[in-house]
Amino acid sequence: MTTRVSETRAAAPCPAEGAPRRGLVLGGGGMLGAAWTVGALCAVEEAVGWQPGDADVVLGTSAGAILGAMLAGGVRADQLRDHQCGLPVTTGPLAGVDFDYDTAVGGALPPRPRAGIGSPGLLRAAVRHPREYPLLTMVSAVAPHGRGSLTAVGDLVRGLLGADGFPGGSPLRVAAVDYHGGHRVVFGDPDAPPAAVAEAVMASCSIPGWFAPVRVDGSAYVDGGCWSATNADLMLGRGLDEVFVLAPMGLRLNPGGRTRSSGGAGRGTLAGLREWRARDRPRGVLAQLVGRYRRAVTRQLLREARMLRESGVRVYLLAPTLADLAVMGPNMMDPARRGAVLESALQSSRAALDGVR
Repeated sequence: MTTRVSETRAAAPCPAEGAPRRGLVLGGGGMLGAAWTVGALCAVEEAVGWQPGDADVVLGTSAGAILGAMLAGGVRADQLRDHQCGLPVTTGPLAGVDFDYDTAVGGALPPRPRAGIGSPGLLRAAVRHPREYPLLTMVSAVAPHGRGSLTAVGDLVRGLLGADGFPGGSPLRVAAVDYHGGHRVVFGDPDAPPAAVAEAVMASCSIPGWFAPVRVDGSAYVDGGCWSATNADLMLGRGLDEVFVLAPMGLRLNPGGRTRSSGGAGRGTLAGLREWRARDRPRGVLAQLVGRYRRAVTRQLLREARMLRESGVRVYLLAPTLADLAVMGPNMMDPARRGAVLESALQSSRAALDGVR
């Protein structure tokens, strides 16, 4: 399987002498994935004594791209939490910003999509070369163009970062998938197509079948989660010492174990996945599909973490526990659960990060 992503990386400012170069990966996961990630970000800030927005590289996918843009715009983790919870934010970039998390992208269910295959070109390429594409990328080619709107997301990002392209020296990187060629693009990298930050974030959020592909520089792009829910392997070659990976669509089966990725932790998690699959009895088609997807995401997350670790990067993985999943439910776009999910993530991530500093 090839990613076709150039190894060219943007230069980043030098950290203070002796300070590790840190990366932050914010995975996708819809409305509830964003709420879970905000809780986890607050736990990271508490445990490490570090503002996540100060990362040398912030890589966002789908909902994680929205949060990454907000952090890059100077929003603190606690301000993200208060804004998500509907509490007044009186200082910083979010002061006075009105954004309805419950209705911004249309609610818990998508409108009826348009008829037809979304990307015949990608479908033909996937049939000819199936080993070059992840399964979800191939499935996304068949999905019709959605009718949902990401206008509110674009307006939010423009209000924080302006209507222009990525500012020089910005740590923000946004993963999306070219809907014709099926390869990944990292907006913000020097070799990526020119894009306004809002365009890039909307492209990364464009779930096939729910939203229409977003056109950037003449090409159509869809959700970066069509390749990977985290795309953490894209942190390779960026000169980082450690990377925090927040994966709301993954699964953490050893809540009392180490957050830092290691070979033993990986084998334990895979064994836990097999055990969970054997005893998990989800009710309803949606719950079954989400369970299968979450297991696949976790396996891919472990592979990506192993790649980083083998390159000499320390990796800290955070993902929902079984207790978190019970709060989430199967529909990651259910607005009624946002507050409870955020609080659950805060507690479980605090426990996972205990002793990490």
